[in-house]
Amino acid sequence: MVARTGHRKITQVLQVISPTILKRQRPASSVLYVLDLAKTFSLDTNRADHFNLAHLKQTVMNNANLSRPCPAYQLHNANSALPLLVYVAGMDGTGELFYQQIPTLMEQFRVVTFRLRDDPMATYADLTSDLAAIIQDLDAAPALIVGESFGGSIALTFALHYPALVGRLVLVNSFPYYRRRIRINLAATLAALVPFPMVLPFRLAMASLGLYVDGVTGDDRRRILQVLRTVEMKSYARRLRLIAEVNLEDRLAEITAPTLLIASTRDLLVRSVREAQFMASRMPNATVKIIRGAGHACLLGERVRLRQLLHQWLTA
Repeated sequence: MVARTGHRKITQVLQVISPTILKRQRPASSVLYVLDLAKTFSLDTNRADHFNLAHLKQTVMNNANLSRPCPAYQLHNANSALPLLVYVAGMDGTGELFYQQIPTLMEQFRVVTFRLRDDPMATYADLTSDLAAIIQDLDAAPALIVGESFGGSIALTFALHYPALVGRLVLVNSFPYYRRRIRINLAATLAALVPFPMVLPFRLAMASLGLYVDGVTGDDRRRILQVLRTVEMKSYARRLRLIAEVNLEDRLAEITAPTLLIASTRDLLVRSVREAQFMASRMPNATVKIIRGAGHACLLGERVRLRQLLHQWLTA
């Protein structure tokens, strides 16, 4: 009786606090309050007969879904008969660096690109909430989610929090945990402290090196570097910090959606082949595709045609 009373109290509290959370535009984060409230009422969250956590999560998310603001996005091919493919960008966060792959993908998918929120306080809950809002706005669940690099960590988190919205996952040169700890923590610290004019040349130089590995030159190189100049330093620093904090290794087995893990052998930023093989060993429905000779920016080069890889995977 005490547990049931606590359950009713939590539900009532959630109904009260949900509008406040929604006004802060972080509705998905409200789910995290469930556990805190459970502790407040001293309920055993490990016992289903005492605490229906799934029900409470759904209560909050139902309220959130009604009012979640949908971020701006670009829809390439509006044919509603085609399945939806949503691209989640990497560190640049612009969604504009998927342009090489879009023309051929449009033959088979409705393709969505969007800019990650430029919020120095953004969390994974915020970023996955935005992704969910786009899919729900198009009424196109479940969708195929393509996450590149940092975007792959968002896609993994999304698959854990919104499994019903994920039909398939494609991760490109990504990771569940960034293992080069000294490098990422130093980068996150410096990005937050060093003035933008001092950091920008270094960022562009590193990007140029990565583009060289993937054979990107001329107008394409200039176009990409110009896009990178539009990325705000606060957003870049926040994404570095999120990479430093994320660790999904112990939860990979929970992701049951069919997953294609694309890894480049000449990736200078992520040990992509190792990470793909590790994730495949933990995920029940994962397939690894190694791209020999390609670098971290393989979607911008000539070695990778995502539509062809997807066709091979989907028809295997």
